[in-house]
Amino acid sequence: MTRFLAIVRVTVYQLIGRRRSIGLLLLAAVPGLILLLVGLNEADRETAEFFRTGLLWLVLGVTTPIIAIVLGSASMGDERAYKTISYLALRPIRRETIAAAKLTAAWLASFLVAGGGAVLAGVVFGVTTGSWEETLAIAAAAAITALGFTAVMQAAGYITDRAVIIGLAYLLIWEGIVTSAASQVATTSIWRMGVSAYAGITGEIADMEDLLSGVLPGAWGAMLKVLGLAAASVLALGYLMRDRDLVN
Repeated sequence: MTRFLAIVRVTVYQLIGRRRSIGLLLLAAVPGLILLLVGLNEADRETAEFFRTGLLWLVLGVTTPIIAIVLGSASMGDERAYKTISYLALRPIRRETIAAAKLTAAWLASFLVAGGGAVLAGVVFGVTTGSWEETLAIAAAAAITALGFTAVMQAAGYITDRAVIIGLAYLLIWEGIVTSAASQVATTSIWRMGVSAYAGITGEIADMEDLLSGVLPGAWGAMLKVLGLAAASVLALGYLMRDRDLVN
């Protein structure tokens, strides 16, 4: 456990202690700033409707995925690019343990940035409308969304240098176009898992039918789905790390 936590601590510092985190923090703050402008100029009812339709999509479908794609790809990609993965491989640690620690760190880093932006949006909503229920719900939804995307992108970052480009293309084409056009595959959409969790926590479903696109609301179901993705990612990366020569 000590080795696991050591890998997590060092990786979190590596991921959020670089210049890219500044740009990602600014990106995460954009939804809250937009909501502030809307809340100052619209009635509470219109602000709430905008929050549950437009802003929720912006947080869970755009900013959180982008942040998770960048940091998730970097969690193993940086180790491979800088040829420091061999230092981990030489230690008596199971490959799956390394993969799990890296995934935990990538998720924590992603949630610190993206979740901070989600909480900011929830706080702005509370200040402008007087309703604070959504703050916890959107933070939980961001955590679930971030875990799903980091799980997918960690293995991609280990395999290729172009993981971020691939991840953004996946976000645009599959998550943005295909799952919106075909409700039959909407359940595979990671950001809609976050929306499902939000809807399950708040019970606000009527305004969110377009976002859900046929996905049933429920926080526990969404959590189990992303945990399944995380487990699959750890096992797949553990296998890939065994298959490659990490020492030389």
